[in-house]
Amino acid sequence: MKKLICIVAVMLLLSSASYAHAGTIGDAPGTPGKWFKGEEPVQKDLSKPPLVFVHGINSSSSTWSDRNDMAKQAVLNGYESAFIDLYPDQDMKKNGKLLADKLKEIYEFFGRKLIIIGHSKGGVDTQAALVYYNAHPYVEKVITLGSPHYGTPLADLAYSKGGSWLAQILGQKSDALYSLQTGMMAAFRSETDRLETFPHKYVTYSGSEWGTFGGVLYLGGMYLKSFGANDGAVTVSSTKLAYANNILTGKWDHFSIKNGTSMFPVFQAQLRASTASAESEDEQEQEPVSSELNTNVYVKGGESEKDKTEAFYVEEGTNGLSIQWLNERQEANPEIVAPNGDVLTNLTTSEASFPYEGAYSHHVQINKPVPGKWTIRSNSGKKDPYLLLVSFDSPLNEEIKIAAAKSGDASTHSSKLIKRLSKTVETIYFKDAEKDHPLKTSSSSAVQLKKEGAYSVTVHYTGLTASGTSAFNRTVIRTLYVDQHGTIHGDIPY
Repeated sequence: MKKLICIVAVMLLLSSASYAHAGTIGDAPGTPGKWFKGEEPVQKDLSKPPLVFVHGINSSSSTWSDRNDMAKQAVLNGYESAFIDLYPDQDMKKNGKLLADKLKEIYEFFGRKLIIIGHSKGGVDTQAALVYYNAHPYVEKVITLGSPHYGTPLADLAYSKGGSWLAQILGQKSDALYSLQTGMMAAFRSETDRLETFPHKYVTYSGSEWGTFGGVLYLGGMYLKSFGANDGAVTVSSTKLAYANNILTGKWDHFSIKNGTSMFPVFQAQLRASTASAESEDEQEQEPVSSELNTNVYVKGGESEKDKTEAFYVEEGTNGLSIQWLNERQEANPEIVAPNGDVLTNLTTSEASFPYEGAYSHHVQINKPVPGKWTIRSNSGKKDPYLLLVSFDSPLNEEIKIAAAKSGDASTHSSKLIKRLSKTVETIYFKDAEKDHPLKTSSSSAVQLKKEGAYSVTVHYTGLTASGTSAFNRTVIRTLYVDQHGTIHGDIPY
Protein backbone atom coordinates (compact mmCIF):
# COMPACT_ATOMS: atom_id res chain seq x y z
CA MET A 1 0.00 0.00 0.00
CA LYS A 2 2.83 2.38 0.91
CA LYS A 3 4.51 1.51 -2.38
CA LEU A 4 1.33 2.39 -4.29
CA ILE A 5 1.03 5.72 -2.46
CA CYS A 6 4.63 6.54 -3.32
CA ILE A 7 4.06 5.73 -6.99
CA VAL A 8 0.95 7.94 -7.09
CA ALA A 9 2.82 10.76 -5.34
CA VAL A 10 5.68 10.57 -7.84
CA MET A 11 3.21 10.60 -10.76
CA LEU A 12 1.46 13.67 -9.37
CA LEU A 13 4.80 15.40 -8.84
CA LEU A 14 5.89 14.68 -12.40
CA SER A 15 2.55 15.89 -13.74
CA SER A 16 2.84 19.09 -11.74
CA ALA A 17 6.38 19.66 -12.90
CA SER A 18 5.50 19.08 -16.55
CA TYR A 19 2.50 21.40 -16.64
CA ALA A 20 3.06 23.82 -13.77
CA HIS A 21 2.41 26.58 -16.27
CA ALA A 22 -1.15 25.45 -16.88
CA GLY A 23 -4.13 26.33 -14.74
CA THR A 24 -7.86 26.56 -15.17
CA ILE A 25 -9.92 29.39 -16.56
CA GLY A 26 -11.10 30.29 -13.09
CA ASP A 27 -7.60 30.97 -11.74
CA ALA A 28 -6.48 34.55 -11.21
CA PRO A 29 -5.29 35.95 -14.57
CA GLY A 30 -2.66 38.54 -15.29
CA THR A 31 0.67 36.75 -14.80
CA PRO A 32 2.59 37.07 -18.10
CA GLY A 33 3.44 33.65 -19.49
CA LYS A 34 0.80 31.76 -17.54
CA TRP A 35 -1.76 29.90 -19.59
CA PHE A 36 -5.00 28.23 -18.62
CA LYS A 37 -6.58 25.13 -20.05
CA GLY A 38 -10.24 25.78 -20.80
CA GLU A 39 -13.10 23.67 -19.57
CA GLU A 40 -13.18 20.20 -21.10
CA PRO A 41 -15.92 19.68 -23.74
CA VAL A 42 -18.50 17.01 -22.89
CA GLN A 43 -17.87 15.36 -26.22
CA LYS A 44 -14.24 15.94 -27.14
CA ASP A 45 -13.57 15.77 -30.88
CA LEU A 46 -9.87 15.28 -31.59
CA SER A 47 -10.43 16.24 -35.22
CA LYS A 48 -11.08 19.77 -34.03
CA PRO A 49 -7.96 21.85 -33.41
CA PRO A 50 -7.48 23.35 -29.93
CA LEU A 51 -8.21 27.07 -29.75
CA VAL A 52 -5.78 29.47 -28.09
CA PHE A 53 -7.16 32.88 -27.12
CA VAL A 54 -4.78 35.85 -27.00
CA HIS A 55 -5.84 39.16 -25.39
CA GLY A 56 -4.97 42.71 -26.45
CA ILE A 57 -3.36 45.81 -24.95
CA ASN A 58 -4.03 46.63 -21.28
CA SER A 59 -5.94 43.38 -20.92
CA SER A 60 -5.58 39.78 -19.68
CA SER A 61 -6.93 36.30 -20.27
CA SER A 62 -10.01 37.18 -18.22
CA THR A 63 -11.27 39.25 -21.16
CA TRP A 64 -12.61 36.00 -22.67
CA SER A 65 -14.68 35.04 -19.61
CA ASP A 66 -15.43 38.25 -17.68
CA ARG A 67 -18.85 39.37 -18.95
CA ASN A 68 -18.00 37.38 -22.07
CA ASP A 69 -19.02 33.83 -22.91
CA MET A 70 -16.30 33.16 -25.51
CA ALA A 71 -14.73 30.53 -23.25
CA LYS A 72 -18.12 28.87 -22.81
CA GLN A 73 -18.83 28.95 -26.54
CA ALA A 74 -15.65 26.99 -27.21
CA VAL A 75 -16.80 24.30 -24.75
CA LEU A 76 -20.35 24.13 -26.09
CA ASN A 77 -19.07 23.67 -29.62
CA GLY A 78 -16.72 20.83 -28.69
CA TYR A 79 -13.38 22.62 -28.81
CA GLU A 80 -10.55 22.23 -26.36
CA SER A 81 -9.07 25.60 -25.52
CA ALA A 82 -6.34 27.54 -23.79
CA PHE A 83 -6.15 31.14 -22.58
CA ILE A 84 -2.83 32.90 -22.16
CA ASP A 85 -1.65 36.02 -20.36
CA LEU A 86 0.90 38.20 -22.12
CA TYR A 87 2.42 41.50 -21.00
CA PRO A 88 -0.41 44.07 -21.19
CA ASP A 89 2.04 46.93 -21.70
CA GLN A 90 4.85 45.52 -23.86
CA ASP A 91 5.43 45.68 -27.61
CA MET A 92 4.77 42.88 -30.08
CA LYS A 93 8.36 41.66 -30.16
CA LYS A 94 8.56 41.02 -26.40
CA ASN A 95 5.08 39.51 -26.32
CA GLY A 96 5.82 37.53 -29.47
CA LYS A 97 8.83 35.85 -27.89
CA LEU A 98 6.87 34.94 -24.77
CA LEU A 99 3.92 33.70 -26.80
CA ALA A 100 6.10 31.57 -29.07
CA ASP A 101 7.55 29.72 -26.09
CA LYS A 102 4.09 29.09 -24.65
CA LEU A 103 2.60 28.00 -27.98
CA LYS A 104 5.20 25.27 -28.10
CA GLU A 105 4.12 24.15 -24.61
CA ILE A 106 0.44 24.27 -25.52
CA TYR A 107 1.06 22.39 -28.76
CA GLU A 108 2.90 19.65 -26.88
CA PHE A 109 0.15 19.53 -24.26
CA PHE A 110 -2.63 18.96 -26.77
CA GLY A 111 -0.55 17.01 -29.27
CA ARG A 112 -1.85 18.75 -32.40
CA LYS A 113 -1.73 22.08 -34.22
CA LEU A 114 -3.51 25.10 -32.78
CA ILE A 115 -5.80 27.85 -34.03
CA ILE A 116 -5.12 31.25 -32.50
CA ILE A 117 -7.91 33.75 -31.82
CA GLY A 118 -6.31 37.15 -31.24
CA HIS A 119 -8.20 40.25 -30.18
CA SER A 120 -6.81 43.69 -30.96
CA LYS A 121 -3.03 43.83 -30.39
CA GLY A 122 -3.15 40.10 -29.58
CA GLY A 123 -3.35 39.47 -33.32
CA VAL A 124 -0.20 41.53 -33.91
CA ASP A 125 1.62 39.78 -31.03
CA THR A 126 0.66 36.44 -32.58
CA GLN A 127 2.15 37.27 -35.96
CA ALA A 128 5.34 38.41 -34.24
CA ALA A 129 5.51 35.02 -32.48
CA LEU A 130 5.15 33.19 -35.77
CA VAL A 131 7.45 35.30 -37.93
CA TYR A 132 10.25 36.27 -35.53
CA TYR A 133 10.24 33.44 -33.01
CA ASN A 134 9.48 30.40 -35.17
CA ALA A 135 6.03 29.49 -33.83
CA HIS A 136 4.65 28.64 -37.28
CA PRO A 137 5.05 24.85 -36.81
CA TYR A 138 2.60 24.86 -33.88
CA VAL A 139 -0.14 26.90 -35.53
CA GLU A 140 -2.64 25.91 -38.19
CA LYS A 141 -4.42 29.25 -38.49
CA VAL A 142 -4.62 32.73 -36.96
CA ILE A 143 -7.95 34.55 -36.65
CA THR A 144 -7.66 38.23 -35.70
CA LEU A 145 -10.54 40.28 -34.31
CA GLY A 146 -10.19 44.05 -34.69
CA SER A 147 -6.39 43.84 -34.76
CA PRO A 148 -4.47 47.04 -35.65
CA HIS A 149 -2.11 45.49 -38.20
CA TYR A 150 -1.25 49.00 -39.42
CA GLY A 151 -1.52 50.68 -36.02
CA THR A 152 -4.06 53.28 -34.95
CA PRO A 153 -4.06 57.09 -35.16
CA LEU A 154 -5.25 57.08 -31.54
CA ALA A 155 -1.75 55.96 -30.53
CA ASP A 156 -0.36 58.84 -32.62
CA LEU A 157 -2.63 61.19 -30.69
CA ALA A 158 -1.43 59.89 -27.33
CA TYR A 159 2.20 60.60 -28.28
CA SER A 160 1.56 63.98 -29.91
CA LYS A 161 2.47 67.27 -28.31
CA GLY A 162 -1.16 68.00 -27.46
CA GLY A 163 -2.21 64.52 -26.42
CA SER A 164 0.82 63.30 -24.50
CA TRP A 165 0.34 65.33 -21.31
CA LEU A 166 -2.84 63.55 -20.36
CA ALA A 167 -1.64 60.12 -21.52
CA GLN A 168 1.48 60.55 -19.40
CA ILE A 169 -0.34 61.53 -16.19
CA LEU A 170 -2.79 58.65 -16.65
CA GLY A 171 0.08 56.18 -16.95
CA GLN A 172 -1.06 55.06 -20.39
CA LYS A 173 2.25 55.58 -22.15
CA SER A 174 3.87 52.19 -22.55
CA ASP A 175 5.91 50.13 -24.98
CA ALA A 176 2.63 48.58 -26.15
CA LEU A 177 0.95 51.89 -27.01
CA TYR A 178 4.20 53.28 -28.43
CA SER A 179 4.47 50.33 -30.82
CA LEU A 180 0.93 50.89 -32.17
CA GLN A 181 1.69 54.33 -33.61
CA THR A 182 1.08 54.27 -37.36
CA GLY A 183 4.67 55.04 -38.31
CA MET A 184 6.01 52.33 -36.01
CA MET A 185 3.54 49.81 -37.43
CA ALA A 186 4.38 50.84 -40.99
CA ALA A 187 7.98 49.88 -40.26
CA PHE A 188 6.84 46.64 -38.61
CA ARG A 189 4.69 45.78 -41.63
CA SER A 190 7.51 46.50 -44.04
CA GLU A 191 9.81 44.05 -42.25
CA THR A 192 7.21 41.46 -41.22
CA ASP A 193 5.44 41.12 -44.55
CA ARG A 194 8.78 40.52 -46.24
CA LEU A 195 9.61 37.72 -43.79
CA GLU A 196 6.14 36.13 -43.63
CA THR A 197 6.38 32.68 -45.26
CA PHE A 198 2.87 31.38 -44.54
CA PRO A 199 0.52 34.30 -45.36
CA HIS A 200 -2.42 31.98 -46.06
CA LYS A 201 -2.72 31.25 -42.33
CA TYR A 202 -4.31 34.59 -41.49
CA VAL A 203 -8.04 35.36 -41.28
CA THR A 204 -9.27 38.80 -40.23
CA TYR A 205 -12.53 40.28 -38.96
CA SER A 206 -13.29 43.94 -38.34
CA GLY A 207 -16.01 46.10 -36.81
CA SER A 208 -17.53 49.35 -38.04
CA GLU A 209 -19.58 50.47 -35.03
CA TRP A 210 -18.46 52.70 -32.15
CA GLY A 211 -21.61 53.39 -30.27
CA THR A 212 -23.63 56.52 -29.78
CA PHE A 213 -22.95 59.94 -28.28
CA GLY A 214 -21.71 59.54 -24.72
CA GLY A 215 -20.62 55.94 -25.19
CA VAL A 216 -17.23 54.72 -23.98
CA LEU A 217 -15.87 54.38 -27.55
CA TYR A 218 -17.29 57.69 -28.76
CA LEU A 219 -14.02 59.61 -28.35
CA GLY A 220 -12.06 57.16 -30.47
CA GLY A 221 -14.80 56.69 -33.03
CA MET A 222 -15.26 60.41 -33.59
CA TYR A 223 -11.51 61.03 -33.89
CA LEU A 224 -11.06 58.11 -36.30
CA LYS A 225 -14.12 58.98 -38.37
CA SER A 226 -12.18 60.93 -40.97
CA PHE A 227 -9.77 58.01 -41.41
CA GLY A 228 -12.66 55.78 -42.48
CA ALA A 229 -14.95 53.20 -40.92
CA ASN A 230 -13.76 52.12 -37.47
CA ASP A 231 -14.73 50.26 -34.30
CA GLY A 232 -13.91 53.06 -31.86
CA ALA A 233 -10.25 52.07 -31.51
CA VAL A 234 -9.05 50.71 -34.87
CA THR A 235 -9.97 51.59 -38.46
CA VAL A 236 -11.36 48.85 -40.67
CA SER A 237 -8.52 49.32 -43.16
CA SER A 238 -5.94 48.74 -40.42
CA THR A 239 -7.44 45.37 -39.48
CA LYS A 240 -6.82 43.86 -42.91
CA LEU A 241 -3.71 42.34 -44.41
CA ALA A 242 -3.09 42.28 -48.16
CA TYR A 243 -2.35 38.54 -48.11
CA ALA A 244 -4.90 37.49 -45.48
CA ASN A 245 -8.38 36.10 -45.90
CA ASN A 246 -10.20 39.28 -44.89
CA ILE A 247 -13.55 37.69 -44.17
CA LEU A 248 -16.02 40.23 -42.93
CA THR A 249 -16.63 43.71 -41.58
CA GLY A 250 -19.64 43.60 -39.28
CA LYS A 251 -21.61 45.80 -36.93
CA TRP A 252 -19.31 45.24 -33.96
CA ASP A 253 -17.35 47.72 -31.89
CA HIS A 254 -13.89 47.09 -30.48
CA PHE A 255 -15.32 45.36 -27.41
CA SER A 256 -18.22 43.37 -28.86
CA ILE A 257 -16.05 41.87 -31.60
CA LYS A 258 -14.55 39.55 -28.98
CA ASN A 259 -17.89 38.53 -27.48
CA GLY A 260 -18.59 34.81 -27.76
CA THR A 261 -22.31 34.91 -28.49
CA SER A 262 -21.92 37.39 -31.34
CA MET A 263 -18.59 36.22 -32.81
CA PHE A 264 -18.15 32.47 -32.32
CA PRO A 265 -20.96 31.55 -34.75
CA VAL A 266 -19.45 33.99 -37.25
CA PHE A 267 -15.93 32.57 -37.34
CA GLN A 268 -16.87 28.96 -36.55
CA ALA A 269 -16.84 27.95 -40.22
CA GLN A 270 -13.26 29.17 -40.47
CA LEU A 271 -12.20 26.82 -37.67
CA ARG A 272 -12.77 23.82 -39.96
CA ALA A 273 -12.03 25.44 -43.33
CA SER A 274 -8.83 24.65 -45.16
CA THR A 275 -6.42 27.56 -45.11
CA ALA A 276 -5.77 27.03 -48.81
CA SER A 277 -9.42 26.95 -49.88
CA ALA A 278 -11.05 29.47 -47.51
CA GLU A 279 -12.67 32.38 -49.32
CA SER A 280 -13.82 35.77 -48.14
CA GLU A 281 -17.51 36.01 -47.34
CA ASP A 282 -17.75 39.58 -48.58
CA GLU A 283 -15.32 39.05 -51.49
CA GLN A 284 -14.14 42.62 -51.19
CA GLU A 285 -10.63 43.76 -51.93
CA GLN A 286 -8.61 45.07 -49.03
CA GLU A 287 -9.27 48.72 -48.34
CA PRO A 288 -6.07 50.74 -48.55
CA VAL A 289 -4.95 52.26 -45.27
CA SER A 290 -5.88 55.93 -45.46
CA SER A 291 -3.00 58.29 -46.17
CA GLU A 292 -5.25 61.33 -46.55
CA LEU A 293 -5.17 64.23 -44.15
CA ASN A 294 -7.85 64.05 -41.46
CA THR A 295 -8.83 67.70 -41.71
CA ASN A 296 -11.99 67.61 -39.63
CA VAL A 297 -10.50 67.96 -36.14
CA TYR A 298 -8.81 70.55 -33.96
CA VAL A 299 -6.59 69.27 -31.15
CA LYS A 300 -5.07 71.17 -28.25
CA GLY A 301 -3.77 69.87 -24.97
CA GLY A 302 -1.25 70.43 -22.24
CA GLU A 303 -0.74 70.93 -18.54
CA SER A 304 -3.00 73.66 -17.26
CA GLU A 305 -2.42 75.91 -14.28
CA LYS A 306 -5.68 75.32 -12.40
CA ASP A 307 -8.51 76.81 -14.47
CA LYS A 308 -7.79 76.80 -18.18
CA THR A 309 -9.36 78.53 -21.18
CA GLU A 310 -8.85 77.43 -24.78
CA ALA A 311 -10.21 79.02 -27.94
CA PHE A 312 -11.09 77.63 -31.36
CA TYR A 313 -12.80 79.01 -34.46
CA VAL A 314 -15.90 77.83 -36.23
CA GLU A 315 -16.27 78.83 -39.88
CA GLU A 316 -19.49 79.81 -41.58
CA GLY A 317 -21.42 76.93 -43.10
CA THR A 318 -20.45 74.44 -40.37
CA ASN A 319 -23.25 71.93 -39.93
CA GLY A 320 -22.25 70.59 -36.53
CA LEU A 321 -19.60 70.34 -33.83
CA SER A 322 -18.54 67.63 -31.44
CA ILE A 323 -16.57 69.10 -28.53
CA GLN A 324 -14.71 66.90 -26.04
CA TRP A 325 -12.70 68.08 -23.04
CA LEU A 326 -10.72 65.30 -21.39
CA ASN A 327 -9.00 65.37 -18.03
CA GLU A 328 -8.63 63.13 -14.99
CA ARG A 329 -11.34 64.80 -12.93
CA GLN A 330 -14.99 63.87 -13.21
CA GLU A 331 -16.07 67.17 -11.66
CA ALA A 332 -14.21 69.46 -14.08
CA ASN A 333 -17.47 71.23 -15.06
CA PRO A 334 -16.19 72.90 -18.24
CA GLU A 335 -18.16 75.77 -19.75
CA ILE A 336 -18.41 76.57 -23.44
CA VAL A 337 -18.97 80.15 -24.54
CA ALA A 338 -20.32 80.79 -28.04
CA PRO A 339 -19.45 83.92 -30.07
CA ASN A 340 -22.89 85.38 -29.27
CA GLY A 341 -22.26 85.04 -25.52
CA ASP A 342 -24.39 81.95 -24.92
CA VAL A 343 -22.88 79.71 -22.23
CA LEU A 344 -23.23 75.94 -22.36
CA THR A 345 -22.77 74.06 -19.11
CA ASN A 346 -24.82 70.91 -19.65
CA LEU A 347 -21.99 68.75 -20.98
CA THR A 348 -22.26 64.98 -20.77
CA THR A 349 -19.54 63.32 -18.69
CA SER A 350 -18.45 59.72 -19.20
CA GLU A 351 -15.40 57.56 -18.68
CA ALA A 352 -12.92 57.73 -21.53
CA SER A 353 -11.56 54.69 -23.30
CA PHE A 354 -8.42 53.76 -25.26
CA PRO A 355 -5.94 55.40 -25.19
CA TYR A 356 -7.13 57.53 -22.26
CA GLU A 357 -8.46 54.93 -19.85
CA GLY A 358 -8.81 56.53 -16.42
CA ALA A 359 -9.77 59.95 -17.80
CA TYR A 360 -13.18 61.56 -18.08
CA SER A 361 -14.63 62.99 -21.27
CA HIS A 362 -16.89 66.03 -20.98
CA HIS A 363 -18.60 66.41 -24.31
CA VAL A 364 -21.41 68.01 -26.24
CA GLN A 365 -22.73 68.02 -29.79
CA ILE A 366 -23.93 71.31 -31.32
CA ASN A 367 -25.98 71.63 -34.49
CA LYS A 368 -25.61 74.67 -36.73
CA PRO A 369 -23.08 76.43 -34.47
CA VAL A 370 -22.67 80.19 -34.58
CA PRO A 371 -19.58 81.14 -36.63
CA GLY A 372 -16.74 82.88 -34.86
CA LYS A 373 -14.47 82.44 -31.88
CA TRP A 374 -15.57 79.87 -29.30
CA THR A 375 -13.97 79.32 -25.90
CA ILE A 376 -14.05 76.47 -23.44
CA ARG A 377 -12.93 76.92 -19.88
CA SER A 378 -12.28 74.30 -17.24
CA ASN A 379 -13.14 74.89 -13.60
CA SER A 380 -11.17 72.04 -12.11
CA GLY A 381 -9.51 74.25 -9.50
CA LYS A 382 -6.21 72.40 -9.71
CA LYS A 383 -3.27 71.78 -12.01
CA ASP A 384 -4.84 69.36 -14.43
CA PRO A 385 -3.53 68.03 -17.78
CA TYR A 386 -6.22 68.22 -20.43
CA LEU A 387 -7.01 67.43 -24.04
CA LEU A 388 -9.45 69.35 -26.24
CA LEU A 389 -10.84 67.61 -29.33
CA VAL A 390 -13.19 69.48 -31.65
CA SER A 391 -14.66 67.62 -34.64
CA PHE A 392 -16.19 69.68 -37.44
CA ASP A 393 -18.98 68.62 -39.76
CA SER A 394 -18.24 71.19 -42.43
CA PRO A 395 -17.99 71.43 -46.22
CA LEU A 396 -14.63 73.10 -45.61
CA ASN A 397 -13.06 69.82 -44.43
CA GLU A 398 -12.57 68.49 -47.93
CA GLU A 399 -11.49 71.86 -49.25
CA ILE A 400 -8.78 72.16 -46.59
CA LYS A 401 -7.58 68.66 -47.45
CA ILE A 402 -7.30 69.52 -51.14
CA ALA A 403 -5.66 72.87 -50.51
CA ALA A 404 -3.20 71.43 -48.00
CA ALA A 405 -2.22 68.65 -50.37
CA LYS A 406 -1.49 71.18 -53.12
CA SER A 407 0.27 73.72 -50.95
CA GLY A 408 3.63 71.96 -50.81
CA ASP A 409 6.15 74.15 -49.05
CA ALA A 410 4.12 77.31 -49.51
CA SER A 411 3.00 78.93 -46.28
CA THR A 412 -0.24 80.26 -47.73
CA HIS A 413 -2.77 78.99 -50.22
CA SER A 414 -6.11 80.08 -51.57
CA SER A 415 -8.95 78.23 -53.29
CA LYS A 416 -12.64 78.60 -54.08
CA LEU A 417 -13.71 78.43 -50.43
CA ILE A 418 -10.44 79.48 -48.79
CA LYS A 419 -8.87 82.91 -48.94
CA ARG A 420 -5.81 81.99 -46.90
CA LEU A 421 -4.39 78.76 -45.50
CA SER A 422 -1.29 78.72 -43.30
CA LYS A 423 0.43 75.97 -41.37
CA THR A 424 2.90 75.45 -38.57
CA VAL A 425 4.67 72.16 -37.98
CA GLU A 426 5.69 70.82 -34.57
CA THR A 427 7.89 67.75 -34.34
CA ILE A 428 8.84 65.62 -31.35
CA TYR A 429 11.60 63.04 -31.53
CA PHE A 430 11.25 59.95 -29.34
CA LYS A 431 14.12 57.99 -27.91
CA ASP A 432 11.75 55.45 -26.42
CA ALA A 433 8.20 55.04 -25.17
CA GLU A 434 8.71 57.30 -22.15
CA LYS A 435 11.07 60.07 -23.30
CA ASP A 436 10.46 62.72 -25.94
CA HIS A 437 12.49 65.68 -27.12
CA PRO A 438 10.95 68.65 -29.01
CA LEU A 439 12.97 69.40 -32.11
CA LYS A 440 11.74 72.41 -34.01
CA THR A 441 8.71 74.51 -34.88
CA SER A 442 8.48 75.77 -38.44
CA SER A 443 5.98 78.21 -39.90
CA SER A 444 6.68 77.30 -43.50
CA SER A 445 7.89 73.74 -43.95
CA ALA A 446 8.43 70.47 -42.16
CA VAL A 447 11.57 69.64 -40.25
CA GLN A 448 14.07 67.26 -41.74
CA LEU A 449 13.67 63.71 -40.50
CA LYS A 450 17.21 62.39 -40.69
CA LYS A 451 17.98 60.73 -37.38
CA GLU A 452 16.90 57.12 -36.86
CA GLY A 453 13.89 56.87 -34.57
CA ALA A 454 10.26 57.89 -34.13
CA TYR A 455 8.85 61.35 -34.77
CA SER A 456 5.47 62.73 -33.77
CA VAL A 457 4.49 65.42 -36.28
CA THR A 458 1.64 67.84 -35.58
CA VAL A 459 0.53 70.23 -38.31
CA HIS A 460 -1.72 73.15 -37.32
CA TYR A 461 -3.70 74.63 -40.20
CA THR A 462 -5.25 78.08 -39.81
CA GLY A 463 -6.90 80.36 -42.32
CA LEU A 464 -9.76 82.51 -43.53
CA THR A 465 -12.72 81.52 -45.64
CA ALA A 466 -13.26 83.09 -49.06
CA SER A 467 -15.51 85.77 -47.55
CA GLY A 468 -12.56 86.95 -45.46
CA THR A 469 -14.72 87.22 -42.35
CA SER A 470 -14.58 83.70 -40.91
CA ALA A 471 -11.49 82.07 -39.43
CA PHE A 472 -10.92 78.32 -39.09
CA ASN A 473 -8.35 75.94 -37.63
CA ARG A 474 -7.58 72.25 -37.94
CA THR A 475 -4.94 69.83 -36.64
CA VAL A 476 -3.34 66.84 -38.37
CA ILE A 477 -1.25 64.39 -36.35
CA ARG A 478 0.93 61.53 -37.57
CA THR A 479 3.82 59.45 -36.28
CA LEU A 480 6.71 58.68 -38.62
CA TYR A 481 9.57 56.25 -38.18
CA VAL A 482 12.99 56.60 -39.78
CA ASP A 483 14.89 53.33 -40.00
CA GLN A 484 18.64 52.75 -40.04
CA HIS A 485 18.72 53.18 -43.83
CA GLY A 486 17.00 56.56 -43.66
CA THR A 487 13.71 55.26 -45.04
CA ILE A 488 10.66 57.09 -43.69
CA HIS A 489 7.77 54.85 -42.67
CA GLY A 490 4.29 56.32 -42.26
CA ASP A 491 2.29 59.09 -43.89
CA ILE A 492 3.88 62.53 -43.89
CA PRO A 493 1.06 64.90 -42.88
CA TYR A 494 1.93 67.88 -45.10
